[in-house]
Amino acid sequence: MKTLSKKVTNYLGLVLAALIAASVFIPSITIAQEARAEFDEGRYRINIAGRQRMLTQRMAKAVCYVHEGHEVDMHLEMLEGDYHLFSDTLDILLNGGGEHNLAPETDRRTVEELGHVAKHWAPLSEIITRAVETGVVSDEDEEFVDTHDLELLEDSNHAVSLIEQNYANPNTLNMATAITLNIFGRQRMLAQRSAKDLCYVATGLHPDKQRADLDETQGMFSISLDAIQFGLPEMGIAPPPTEEIAAQLGIVAKIWHDMDEVFLAVINGAAPTDEQITFIAFESVLLQEEMNKAVQMYSSH
Repeated sequence: MKTLSKKVTNYLGLVLAALIAASVFIPSITIAQEARAEFDEGRYRINIAGRQRMLTQRMAKAVCYVHEGHEVDMHLEMLEGDYHLFSDTLDILLNGGGEHNLAPETDRRTVEELGHVAKHWAPLSEIITRAVETGVVSDEDEEFVDTHDLELLEDSNHAVSLIEQNYANPNTLNMATAITLNIFGRQRMLAQRSAKDLCYVATGLHPDKQRADLDETQGMFSISLDAIQFGLPEMGIAPPPTEEIAAQLGIVAKIWHDMDEVFLAVINGAAPTDEQITFIAFESVLLQEEMNKAVQMYSSH
């Protein structure tokens, strides 16, 4: 394992500090446990709230891909599904209901934060609706998404943190596993964000800003995956507990390595080709699927 920089340890330290301060675990840890006979409302709320973070970036990515004409049908279908999933989840978190008939949210801070999410979601949802109905994304709509999608991500991050504090059971998992899964939860979002950044570099819209964001996103994903795959005891991150999990992380690392070659070239100034953009579109979907498998293995271990 490579020597970790101060930037790496600072980032992972923030993850650890957040977990200890809130005594929480991430949404993703509930994936394999939702099938338990006794429904756990807290776990469910945390899981669906955490998923919203990833959806903000997957939708922004799909908007860019539709505008640029890359795998348009696939991304329009993605936009339609994610639009309904994000909207329905936000409504359930605020007002209750859904398949598990949740109660309406009563915590004042959480209601306020979800209100901020709804405020930033409204104009973005209109853009997505237009894209799905017309099959195209205008220059103006693409630039609006590029300017405002991170506001929605930030609000969603704040909301899930509050929901974790209110509903999580700190005795569910040991701290080492919780830290690993917390990082994995952010990896799902980062995988979509890096693919989005690559597409926006190709548009020529604020390319320096897009490359800087891709550099940061790529770096966070790479260092976190490295720590999960090999362990980092000084930060409380244990190596994979079984050979099966280690092998699955190897699959994740292989997919990311292939994607990373493209990202690093673009970060260093190369213009992404059409072939590379299409490659990243499909690989980002595959990467998420394989990461979900790894999370399920950790959750059931």
